[in-house]
Amino acid sequence: MPRSILITCLGFLLVGPPAGFAADPDPAALQERMKKLIDRAERSVVALVISHNPKHDAPSPTQPWKLGEYQPHNPFPPTLRVPERDKLDLSDARNIGDYTLGSGIVIDAEQRLVLTCYHLIEGARKIYARPSGTGGAYADIVAADARSDLAVLRLHLSSPKLTAVKFADVRTEDTPRAKASVTRGQWVISLAHPFAAGLTDGKASASWGIVSNVSRKAPLPVGADDVRSGYLYQCGSLIQTDARLNMGCSGGGVFNLDGELIGLTSAAAAVAGSESAGGFAMPMDSIYRGIVEVLKTGEEVEYGFLGVAPGLMSQPPEEPGLKVNGVTPGSPADIARVQQSDLIHAVNGRPIVEEQDLFLLIGGALAGREVTLTVLRGHATLHLKATLAKFQHPYATIASNRPASVYGLRVEYSSLLAQQVNGPGGTRGGLNWQSVIVQELEPKSRAEAAFKQAGIESNRWFITAVNDTPTPTPAAFYSAAKKAQTVRLTLSDSLGHTKVVSLP
Repeated sequence: MPRSILITCLGFLLVGPPAGFAADPDPAALQERMKKLIDRAERSVVALVISHNPKHDAPSPTQPWKLGEYQPHNPFPPTLRVPERDKLDLSDARNIGDYTLGSGIVIDAEQRLVLTCYHLIEGARKIYARPSGTGGAYADIVAADARSDLAVLRLHLSSPKLTAVKFADVRTEDTPRAKASVTRGQWVISLAHPFAAGLTDGKASASWGIVSNVSRKAPLPVGADDVRSGYLYQCGSLIQTDARLNMGCSGGGVFNLDGELIGLTSAAAAVAGSESAGGFAMPMDSIYRGIVEVLKTGEEVEYGFLGVAPGLMSQPPEEPGLKVNGVTPGSPADIARVQQSDLIHAVNGRPIVEEQDLFLLIGGALAGREVTLTVLRGHATLHLKATLAKFQHPYATIASNRPASVYGLRVEYSSLLAQQVNGPGGTRGGLNWQSVIVQELEPKSRAEAAFKQAGIESNRWFITAVNDTPTPTPAAFYSAAKKAQTVRLTLSDSLGHTKVVSLP
């Protein structure tokens, strides 16, 4: 019996017919329908060839996203022979053995945007993409985020014939509002380009399997003991599948039987250190979709920060919740009236079953966003709203769309300063949480000159207002300064001293 017929028949025996299938199927008709599903879904799957070869020009340190196209007619050093020049062309399938191989998913056809894994493009000098249904093209990086292992590329196509993927409504757990839509035992199809096999014709390879489990986590690196500063996939966010994933499958798609994307594949090497049958996928749930939407704009992903010191999980286990050991004065948690010894039961309706859940749900909610905390305090259940600050982490980011400087001045969340001093809990005294801090003073800019003239050390002062408008976040700062001919900065330090600096 052909494999595609077998899987369908087993599916009917175990879970009944999927949506759109007849109750008493004809095997040949089911096989044809499965083929059509794959043909439709593969149009959004892209083969990637990534070069880290030092013979390709490195991107500018000030524009690490701009990789450009391969220019075979450019003058080469006389020491670089013609055969070596030919090997630098990533579009030539004969050269793929020299480069990193991967896959990607078209997420915006009009803007020519492709979603893939960060670990594939880290340090890349050239990226070549081969979509289905059109010729290949080189790509630039729009934005990338190592902590989520996600990156968005833009293809150099003048008249693209691309098909964007359709995202599923992914929920890996039951909530009071809706049942889980991705569960153990669910049949899935994986589409990717193992070993860049589809580089010449753009056709993705298909494999099938089931969802082995959800909310899986990868182990922390050797010597690491704090999941708060880890990758998102170490916080229990992964979908595990037994669909076979080989080299080149990272960045491919896991699809449901409606042809909708439920996860972005990452071969086991990305999280466990070696390739193996089966693997993991990052779920395209509300957290990861939110990160993708930020990356599409070219902006940095800013993870959320609450300002609590977590304790042990509550007992008994049927009443889940994470005990709060301490609250940082002035932090988002403090402003929301979270108290020591509270039990945080849920974030935006999603339950806190273990410690990693809090870090995933708060971080994934993103800085500047409001979350609803369900808190158990004694016999009372409270619903507290907190507007998150920014979490500091050590992982690399690439952002092609940075905010325009204000006369050479860029700012950041003041919450980063607290974490630099005292780690993830953030307990620095004298910190003004309702302010921003100086991130950058461009050399020879008007802002740099004004700060020097005023005798101000930029790393000691908080900017609390622009033209008398409070600036609790970078967004508020840039909004207040936008189009203002004169920008008057109100500054304060940890001792309560104030100064005013005018730009230009």
